[in-house]
Amino acid sequence: MVSILVRRIFYTGIFISWIIVMVILLSGHYGPDRSITSTAASIGFIPAELFEEQWMGVYYNGEKIGYSNRKTEKKDDGYKISELMKMKLNVMNIQKEVETVINAYLDPDLGLKSFDLSLRSDANMDIRGKIEGKNLRVSVDTFGIKSEQIIALKEKPFLNISMIPNILKEGLTPGKKISMMLVDPSTLSQENAFIEIIGKEKIMALGLKQDAFKFRVLFKSMEFFSWLTEKGEVLREESPMGFTLIRETKETAMQIGKPSLDLIAQVAVPFNIKLPQDTAYLKIRLSGIDLKGFELDGGRQSLKGDVLEIRKEAISYQPSAISPESKGEYLKDTMFIQSKDPQIVSLSKEIVGDEKDRLKSARLIYEWVYRNIEKVPTITIPTAIEVLKTKRGDCNEHTTLFTALSRAVGIPTRIAIGLTYKDGFFYYHAWPEIFVDRWIAIDPTLGQFPADASHIRIITGDMDKQIQIMSVIGKIKIEGLGYR
Repeated sequence: MVSILVRRIFYTGIFISWIIVMVILLSGHYGPDRSITSTAASIGFIPAELFEEQWMGVYYNGEKIGYSNRKTEKKDDGYKISELMKMKLNVMNIQKEVETVINAYLDPDLGLKSFDLSLRSDANMDIRGKIEGKNLRVSVDTFGIKSEQIIALKEKPFLNISMIPNILKEGLTPGKKISMMLVDPSTLSQENAFIEIIGKEKIMALGLKQDAFKFRVLFKSMEFFSWLTEKGEVLREESPMGFTLIRETKETAMQIGKPSLDLIAQVAVPFNIKLPQDTAYLKIRLSGIDLKGFELDGGRQSLKGDVLEIRKEAISYQPSAISPESKGEYLKDTMFIQSKDPQIVSLSKEIVGDEKDRLKSARLIYEWVYRNIEKVPTITIPTAIEVLKTKRGDCNEHTTLFTALSRAVGIPTRIAIGLTYKDGFFYYHAWPEIFVDRWIAIDPTLGQFPADASHIRIITGDMDKQIQIMSVIGKIKIEGLGYR
């Protein structure tokens, strides 16, 4: 029997990881504090007036939860833009603190040369990246365990922290559209950001009504809106999941109370049917979001129009077509899922022993993770090695470690992201799916092999794909049509 504590812990994991990613994305969308003209930027010169600190208050659904501080300085033959962001989060009535520091090193034309990111929360993480020709060399350090990867760049990259200076470099013209390739330091992914300058509006900031350019940024299926003065000051930013940044004085920005809004309760999706613990079949209607682009149809899930049916798998082999390339993808060693690390490989072999059957091997790994990883809410972006060392965490940590161990013994495994039911609500959750002639969902956090039909898969993938689900939060509606 899964304890009430474990049932509550799973609520926190995946959503809190997204919050950390959101913090890092938030920290990149506003720029220097004073004016920067096209002429000044084009000759690689930023006036001395720019080198002043800028302070923003961070709000969640209208409640003050933190602040950020940005500064720009001349560095060697280019520039350094640094930002500190601190937040207090209420997670299941437990106060959690998160601190991130990002440093971006730019060339005279504001192009990215290198960056470093430090995350301080339940687990500390340091990420460093350096542009080397057409590649990005990245290193990740968690608990003194280091890993490195070289990422081929699609084109000249920018960091989100330096995006606004480059927009200003292009000039603030209503109707103008700009595209930039951004590197996301939290997920080590690269994707185009599409920026549109909508027009001028009057907005209140620092007690004054000021003229500002409103612009829209579309990045990873998420919309950000910012209001920027001609001097380069960002007065306000509205971001997904209810986060808002507001220009404030230093004294005002640093005043943070005790947050009362529980982050997990805020994003829970109400449901009209009371489901049993081990639901074998579920039929629901989805609304509030565009269903295209998500992985709602396939395997245990069948989507027709806006009606989704989910059937818990029977444990048996049934041939199913899947390409060798896809199976290869789900055996990959990544920066977060280190399936080739000697510690992971050694443990996986120890757990599985002489067992040759993939399904039985997966069950042995599932049982080891369920028994040995302490169920506690953590605020971090987990890596398999970190989880193996700490042996604690929520659904994100359980899923990450299971995926690495399973891949290490040759079982194609992917991470499913979606929602699962508890006490009248659906909560955001992560769980693994293994391929043994077909995909089977399991849940090493809740102790389900296979996972019941109340697990609604929305997308699969590592952190670079997972944050696409942020566009769903606060919008999706789920109506129960039947179950058994």
